[in-house]
Amino acid sequence: MTQPASQSETAFQQLMQRTAAEKAMVLDEWQQRLIIQLETLIAPLLTGTARGACGDGLYVWGPPGRGKTFIVDAFFHWAPLQQKKRVHFHLFFRELHQMIAGGRSVEAAIAASIGDCQLLCFDEFHLHDIGDAMLIKPLLAQLFRCGVLLVATSNHPPENLLANPLYHQRFVPCIELMRQHMTLVALTGENDYRRRRRQPHEAFSAGAMLPPGAGAWRQRLALPVPAAAPLALTVGYRTLQVLSPAQEVLHFSFHALCEAPTAVMDYLTLSERYRRWLLEDVPPLGGVSPAAQQRFINLIDVLYDRSCQLFITTACSPSELTQDVALDDIQRTASRLALLPRYPQPA
Repeated sequence: MTQPASQSETAFQQLMQRTAAEKAMVLDEWQQRLIIQLETLIAPLLTGTARGACGDGLYVWGPPGRGKTFIVDAFFHWAPLQQKKRVHFHLFFRELHQMIAGGRSVEAAIAASIGDCQLLCFDEFHLHDIGDAMLIKPLLAQLFRCGVLLVATSNHPPENLLANPLYHQRFVPCIELMRQHMTLVALTGENDYRRRRRQPHEAFSAGAMLPPGAGAWRQRLALPVPAAAPLALTVGYRTLQVLSPAQEVLHFSFHALCEAPTAVMDYLTLSERYRRWLLEDVPPLGGVSPAAQQRFINLIDVLYDRSCQLFITTACSPSELTQDVALDDIQRTASRLALLPRYPQPA
C-alpha cells in the first residue's frame, strides 16, 4: 500500500544524527556513508535534475545487525514523497505470483504491484526460489524504465544471490542489470548492534525460548499444551498439522512445519491470521536437512518482519541451535533468535 509522506524540514543526515543521539548510539563510518548516499539518491527526484550513473537505486548489503533496516526504514519515513512503498521481499513476490496465477501477464502484474510508486524499498532481498528469481529481471527492468527509485537491503552481495549452482548462471543477467543501475553499498562494520543493544523488534522479542516441558512457564505465558493427536489446519489449498486448536496461539512442531514441504506463502498467510506462534521441539539445526534449515530461516524472517510473537521449545542454547549450519542466511536467523529471552534464565 502506498504510504503517506512524512513531513520534515530537516535534512536526512541531521535527522539521523539526532535519532542516533536519542538512542545513545554513535553512527559508524559505514552508516554515515550510507545516510549520505541515500540523501544523494533522492535529491534528483526532489529537485527535478538528471540522475547520474547508478542513480536508479541503492543495494545495501552486509551482515545482520549493522543497521541496514534501521537506516533504510528511517529514510523511507523521512522521504518527502506521497507515492512510496516499503515491503518485505517475500510478501511482494507472493502478491506478484497470485496476480500472475489469476491471469495477468507478468508486465501487468508488475505494473499493478508498483502502481504510481516513486520510491520502492525492499527489505531482506534474498533468493532461494527459482520462480521468484525469474521475475526479478522483468521487475527491475520495469522499475528502472518507469523511473522508480529502488532501495534494497540484503545480507548478501549481488553475486551471492541465488547461489545454487543449478540456477545461478541464469541469474547473472539480473546481477549485471543491478550493477548497471544501482549503487552497491557494503555495510560491514564490526558491531552487531542488534546483539549489543538487544533492542526489541516490536512483538517478536516479546516471545521466548523455553526448555522442553517448562510447564510453569507455559502456564504463565498462556501457551497451549499439545492435544492428544495432531489436528488439521487448512491453509489455502494445503492442509498442515498443528499440535493444538488454532486459537490465540498457532502451535506447530518443528517436524510438521519445517521438515514437511511447507513454503513461505504458508507462513505469510498464517502470519496474517495468527500473531502468537509456538514452535515445539526445535532440534540442533546442524542435524537436519538443508531444506528444513532453509524453511526455519524463512519462517523466522516472516515472523520477525510481520511482528509476530514467537515461542520456541528446545533443549539447545541459541548458539547450539544454529551451530554447524552452512547456509549463509543462518547468521541473520541467529541474530534474530538472540532477541528472544530464555526462560528460565541460564545460571
